Parts: sequence; structure tokens; C-alpha cells
Amino acid sequence: MFVGIDVGGANTKVATSDVDGFADTIYAPLWKNNAILYDVLLELKKKFESGERARIEAVGVVMTGELCDCFETKKEGVIYIKKALSSIFKNVKFFDNDCTFRDGSEVDKDPLSFAATNWLASAKFLAEQYRDVIFIDIGSTTTDVIPIVGSEIRAKRTDLERLKSGELIYSGVLRTNLATLLKKVEIGRKGENCRTSAELFAITADAYRVLGYLNKDDYCCESPDSHAFEGRENERKSRISAMRRLARVVCCDLEEIGEDSVVSIAEQVKEAQVAELVDSMKSLKQKYELKMVVSAGIGDFIVKEAADLLKIEFLPLSSRYGKKISATFPAYAVSRLLERGI
Repeated sequence: MFVGIDVGGANTKVATSDVDGFADTIYAPLWKNNAILYDVLLELKKKFESGERARIEAVGVVMTGELCDCFETKKEGVIYIKKALSSIFKNVKFFDNDCTFRDGSEVDKDPLSFAATNWLASAKFLAEQYRDVIFIDIGSTTTDVIPIVGSEIRAKRTDLERLKSGELIYSGVLRTNLATLLKKVEIGRKGENCRTSAELFAITADAYRVLGYLNKDDYCCESPDSHAFEGRENERKSRISAMRRLARVVCCDLEEIGEDSVVSIAEQVKEAQVAELVDSMKSLKQKYELKMVVSAGIGDFIVKEAADLLKIEFLPLSSRYGKKISATFPAYAVSRLLERGI
């Protein structure tokens, strides 16, 4: 059995190489306490060893957690993550930005070659199946927009360069502060413009909880006011609590502006994310004459709407692999690549 692990700053994702195998996303905020990674990995090891699964032959690793502000540099973050994986699992292989698996000793020599590689594993795996597509992965925090042309990955290799080119959009469907998406919103029957507060009152998870795209289980991160709901987890993730947080974005409470205005704010959040994605997709579509988009992650509904607006064919990987694998696709991809000996 081959296992893939994707270590992010907020979530650690794991998947085995068999389609009907194990796939899970574990909320593990390294930025709060990087020692949590050891706890998560130990629990995963116990789970695999105690089950009826076959012996682990190798573990493939990709990461983005090195960017967490608990680390002074990316190099420090990469090496920390490497040490954690290598101390708990045997035969660990790290995926670099040349799409090559390396031993832990190679990570120490050039740590930055292993930074932000999760999207690259997904793209490498898909490039074998789809010759000319835009690959999009919308997760909790970020959106990858990757052109694959002639089965070659045409995206830049660093986050900085991808941010410049529009191949990385730093917003997702759970953890993004609404104030970074909307400087103004229209509220009330007259559709009056209102500035938003530059405060962490609400996140995208609140908008999509209100609109019905997420349920309580899907809301798998902390809310901005989580401290006020100690012992009342279900209440914190309820639709009414999400509406109250959205009202604060315009310095109101729910009684003051009403449900219709709050729903309107949530719809404007979605419109903003769709519009940003459309801009990026449109540029790549024109540049490379691409006519199809393949999507992974938990934000399929955003991709579909953007694809419809651009009149481009849309294929969600959840329809082929299931929602769990789609949500953990970099982990699944790196496990499959390792199994094939890439």
C-alpha cells in the first residue's frame, strides 16, 4: 500500500493509492502550534497499523505548510515537516518541484525545492490523463489554476510567480476573510453601497453555510468567534450563527439588517470569487486555446459557475473519484505517482 500525505498550514490530507481506499482531511493548524503535526501523524500511523490494511510500502509527501508564520523561513518549515514525517514513517519520499521523489537527506540540501509542491503532484498525475486542460483545485484557503498543454505543466513553479501570473489565487471556500474579497457590498432593497469593515468578522465558510453549499460537517475550521462557543460546537456552525457573523461585516447585527440582506452579502461573496476565477481562467483559455476545465477540491460549485460563464467544458474529479479523494487530491495524486515509480 502506498500512502500520500499533503501537509498544509491548516489541514493535513492523507490518501492511499487505491480508489476505494482511505482518504481524509484533518484540521491541524500548524500556525497555532506546529507540534500538532507529530500528533496527527502518530494517529495516522496507529490507524494504518491497527486496521486490516496491507503493509505501507512507502509514503509520498507534498507540502505547503512551510509558509506558516510559526516558521521564520520556508527552509525552516520544510525541514521541520521533513523531520516529522521521517521520524514517524519508514521509507518516506518527498516530491520536489522537478516532479521527482527524493529521500529526506536530499531535502536538507535544497529545502526550497520541496516547498509548495502539492498542486504540482496533482497536475503531474492529471497530465497523464488529460492532454489540454485547465486544472483547478479550490480548497479551504487557496485556489490553484494550472494550465496543462500537450500533457506538459505550463504553470510557474513558485507561489510568488504563480500569484503574479494568476495561477494562484489566495482565497478558498472556508478560511478566507470576507474583508479581503469585498471592499463594498450592496445592502437593503435600494441596493445601497456600503463599505465593509476591515476586521475578521466572517469567513467564506459563513457565506457558503448561509447559501447552503456547506453543512455543519463541511465547516471544518474555526469560526472567527469560536472563542465564544466553547462547548457549543454545533451552535457555532449553525446557519443562524453564520448569518450573525455576516451581519457584522457591515457593522450590524442580524436584527438590524435582516436575513435577506445577509443572504445578499453571501451571494456577493460568491460572485466575487467566481469573477476572480473567471479572469484567471479566461487568460489561460485564450493564451493556450484550452477548451476544458478539470476541477478538484471542495469548491467545485465555484468552478462550475465560472466554467459556465466562459462556456468551457467542466469535469469535476469528484464525479470520477468521489468527493473524499477530490477533497484530498494532492495526497491521492502523490500516492499514485509514487506507486507508479515516477
